[in-house]
Amino acid sequence: MSAEHSLAHSLTAFELRRRGRNDQNPRPLDFLLLDGVTPGTRRTVVEEVILEVAPGAASIDIDLISDLPWPSGAQFALTAIADATRAREGESAVVVDLTDERQREWFITLVPHTISAEIWGPAGSGVSFSASDTGSVIGWSLPAERWERVGARLRSRGIDPDSATRKVP
Repeated sequence: MSAEHSLAHSLTAFELRRRGRNDQNPRPLDFLLLDGVTPGTRRTVVEEVILEVAPGAASIDIDLISDLPWPSGAQFALTAIADATRAREGESAVVVDLTDERQREWFITLVPHTISAEIWGPAGSGVSFSASDTGSVIGWSLPAERWERVGARLRSRGIDPDSATRKVP
């Protein structure tokens, strides 16, 4: 099973368990960021998805760990988020406050480089975001109407969501 398929399966299975069998909410849509998109497009998609996923989130955390040396562009964000959360580089499951614009910006900067970043919406919401494997797999689940809002914002920024993301069947 590919890492992408495994992540999508895990996100869906986890959300279905959280939701319960009798919940009538429609099944969320699962998406992956496509390989090969430019770093600017990658950042913009991550930023817009996080803006939609973060409000009301039940859990938000990031590992201050990378399988590769942290790029110079991420060093400031790494130090800043560690200082703001009183964590150290190398710690996992560092809880961040994405209502704080600075922490949200640092989180977005670190997502493509960390071994793990996760956002889980309230139980039954169908909302989640996950980045793993030093940013090589970035996926999320959103109800259709929320994904439409993300898509509209991406298009307004000059990005075709269909050329940067893939819906997971």
